[in-house]
Amino acid sequence: MMRLREIRGSGVRHTLPYVLPFSGLWLIVTVMAMVVFGVTSYLAASSSPLLDDAARTRIAVVLGVQTLFLIAAVLALAVFTTHRLAGPYVAIIRAMEAVKNGDLERPLRFRGTDIHLQDVEIAFAEMLASLRERLEKQGGAAGQA
Repeated sequence: MMRLREIRGSGVRHTLPYVLPFSGLWLIVTVMAMVVFGVTSYLAASSSPLLDDAARTRIAVVLGVQTLFLIAAVLALAVFTTHRLAGPYVAIIRAMEAVKNGDLERPLRFRGTDIHLQDVEIAFAEMLASLRERLEKQGGAAGQA
């Protein structure tokens, strides 16, 4: 049976390194939010004689504040994951634009934590070296003619 990583052209082998770290973060935040909201909602909605109107009001305020913090946390997590995924893409685009503009000396560098992209960094450096070598050969042949 063919393994998922071996499917050619699917991009699965490129996306698998991202799945566990980022889905794990989202899962933790979501589960924690569900637990907190479940407990506080139950307490706020219960008609227990232990809670008077003032206590219910305080719980409702706490629930509102928790909602605001949850929204802020989800937004922060979205920005973080987007940055982590889009950062290498932006670096590749900038490096390719530099090559397009004739700058063959600008290397492609990723963050130290983007270990899974070292192969791309090495391949880009080899491509630049090959292009420089070809241009030097063409320049030398044109100078001899």
